[in-house]
Amino acid sequence: MIHETPRALGKREGWSMQPHLDKPYAKLAEIDKEDIRAAARRIPDVLALVGLGLRQGKDGAPAAVPKKEVTAQLEQNAEHLAEPEHDGWIEHRSRNGWRWAETRDDARKLHPDMLPYAKLPEREKGKDSNTIRHYPDFAARAGFRIVPIG
Repeated sequence: MIHETPRALGKREGWSMQPHLDKPYAKLAEIDKEDIRAAARRIPDVLALVGLGLRQGKDGAPAAVPKKEVTAQLEQNAEHLAEPEHDGWIEHRSRNGWRWAETRDDARKLHPDMLPYAKLPEREKGKDSNTIRHYPDFAARAGFRIVPIG
């Protein structure tokens, strides 16, 4: 779901996707799958910044929590949470040898979005905000709900 949502949004909103990434998750290279798993591992840390967490229901069923309230809280905080989402992406990429370049080159591990969030073009910031807005979908697909913590 973390991979398929941006693919669908990209097609709908005109984002270009690297050809080697524009395929179903099962057909991705292992290194690309690890990028997606890293995105999944970031979700609890990003949610915790606004007092939210993940909870799984009994027998793997999603926990019952009013989705409307969580969705509203995520929407109110989407811009605030987009920056740590992006920072986590940069951290993961940096650990794997990626660095900034004006033009993307996956073979050389160069990417123009390896910048602080504040320096990103608005379109790229929008991708991070969209990721935050889809956290409930990602969680539900894995059998979890986003819930208030604390």
